[in-house]
Amino acid sequence: MEKGYERFLGFADLYDEGRPRLPQKAIEIIKKYINGNIDLIVDIGCGTGNSTEVCTNFAEKVIGIEPSKDMLNKAKEKENEKLKFQEGLGNNTGLDSNIADIVICSQAFHWMEPTSTISEISRILKKGGVFAVIDADWLPVIDLRLEKLNKNLRKLTMNLEKEEDTIIYPQSQHLNNLINSNEFEFCREICFDVEFEYDKERFKKFILSKSNIQKAIRNNYTPVIEILENLDNILDEIFEGKSLNALFSYKMKIGIK
Repeated sequence: MEKGYERFLGFADLYDEGRPRLPQKAIEIIKKYINGNIDLIVDIGCGTGNSTEVCTNFAEKVIGIEPSKDMLNKAKEKENEKLKFQEGLGNNTGLDSNIADIVICSQAFHWMEPTSTISEISRILKKGGVFAVIDADWLPVIDLRLEKLNKNLRKLTMNLEKEEDTIIYPQSQHLNNLINSNEFEFCREICFDVEFEYDKERFKKFILSKSNIQKAIRNNYTPVIEILENLDNILDEIFEGKSLNALFSYKMKIGIK
């Protein structure tokens, strides 16, 4: 069975350049639940470190945890005195206990076994620390033609997915998993919207950075390949050499230890 992070091998650059960065708004909201200074933020499943890098605006030190060597190598290009990356899993970070003020998991918790991961996060969190699962709706409000294109590609690639290929833990259960773990004194969901600017090339990378699209390419899946071969023409018609604002809707689940 394929591990979730193995789906992202071979296209770290596309992922890094196409995916939206973690909105600062997410950390600003989390800060409202923290008493005192933020010494350490840990980002598990950090990918290429885009989300982790944003966290340096809010903490004295930030650590990104990522199992994919491909993604990790890209992330390490961003390292500085405040920001470090290391190999590890959500349920085996390799970090000491009771050290993190905030642990985030951005766009990645659905790849992690929730019970063991939440237990590990509780272990590394300080008392009163916050764990935040941050997910965006991957169908941004931008242009009806692009939304239809994204939806069609997702529908087509679902034909390639087999139940036994990769285990995905539904986002709809994230909050219940936090509550049922009994690791947190308080849990809730917070929703907010953020706009990101996309030009044609960046939006193309956004589409190609999705693991289901890369799987279709690896399998030379004709229905998807035919669309991708015409992708430049489709995007030229929509963007007309301009940039568009893409509105992403976020759902953030938090647990306070």
